Amino acid sequence: MTFYMDPHILEDETSAVARLLRYVSIETTSNPQNSASPSSDGQRTFGELLVTELQTLGLKDAKIDANGYVTASRHGAGTATIGLIAHMDTSDAFSGKNVQPVVHRNYSGETIQLKNEVTISPDDDKWLNQCLGHTIITADGTTLLGADDKAGVAIIMGVLEFLQKHPDVTHPTLRICFTPDEEIGRGTAHFPTSDFGADFAITVDGTFVGELNFETFEAHSMDVTFEGVSVHPGYAKGVMVNALRHMGAFLEKLPKAQSPEQTADREGFIHPVSVTGDAARCSVHLIIRDFTEAGAKSLCATVDQLVQCAGDAEPGLKVTSHTEFNYPNMMKYMEAHQVLVTNLEVAVQKAGISPSIVPIRGGTDGANLCRKGLLTPNLFTGAVNLHGPKEWVSVTNMGYSFCAILNLLRLYAGETPHGSIDD
Repeated sequence: MTFYMDPHILEDETSAVARLLRYVSIETTSNPQNSASPSSDGQRTFGELLVTELQTLGLKDAKIDANGYVTASRHGAGTATIGLIAHMDTSDAFSGKNVQPVVHRNYSGETIQLKNEVTISPDDDKWLNQCLGHTIITADGTTLLGADDKAGVAIIMGVLEFLQKHPDVTHPTLRICFTPDEEIGRGTAHFPTSDFGADFAITVDGTFVGELNFETFEAHSMDVTFEGVSVHPGYAKGVMVNALRHMGAFLEKLPKAQSPEQTADREGFIHPVSVTGDAARCSVHLIIRDFTEAGAKSLCATVDQLVQCAGDAEPGLKVTSHTEFNYPNMMKYMEAHQVLVTNLEVAVQKAGISPSIVPIRGGTDGANLCRKGLLTPNLFTGAVNLHGPKEWVSVTNMGYSFCAILNLLRLYAGETPHGSIDD
């Protein structure tokens, strides 16, 4: 069985890098304030471009639906159907407007100097030291790059282009989906699960080379609202109940040891994200994360107890909360499917790199897709420092992701998937 371990094939035999440079120039920042799907016009613009490119690559059924999901099929051999998924939007944490990508060829270990005094230094960035000789792509320092997840989109397009150029390469049937609004938690809200038709899928949305994700946080969010008593401040004595002051006291009582700043690895956290309102009525939005269902529920109970205490402390104050479940730890679905886990590890190993099984201290569309019945682990793209001006991606590491996908397709090209492969 032929496996692929030369990452330069991506750049030598496909236009994936040129595609990435083109893709990042399209503003696709998702907008959490807009309930439409997609939440920003640029995502539909990008999706329509991808439909045209997919059709050019021979995927004639490529289309974009009313909610902005791009789907396409490439028929193959064997009985397996594999989904390849990446998201089109970029985070609203930093500007994604007028992205100007900068290509740094044959990186030699220096500090990368960008505009606005933004620097990417190997002294602070452990990944740069592993990329000597690579081509590094950054933005110019004024925006994020958008390799999260346009590098994933470009890698998938590179795989499809390679298969078109090499019709002798046997592969299973592929189902492609490029999704909107992943960065604001809506990437699977309208996912075409019922007619996607894949046995399992891969999100190409991880970070550094070799990374495989089969586990995420168990995620909840909570909104806590404080309603006080508003009167003219000149005549407020004994009457006014300032909702802002009580919200401040509530925030101060949140356990600091269970904050993002003081947790790592498999530790959960309670994180106040944003506040709105005034002295009469205000709200705080929190996210609550843990790797176990019991742990997440315990953290939610901690907040609920503080909400109760805040309301009991002041008769004139009304404190209410609303909790939502966001996504599950995908491991509860993945752990019963060891063959898929093994084959992904083998696919990465056969690319010539060591797989790194890393639990995500965050989420991925794969978590909710697993909950909907589509097993969807996550594969690296080679992008790091996401959501900010120091974001960068190694073309070589994109090439390793490309090879790993091709290797996975080789493992599933027959009638039945292999287990561990030793040849």
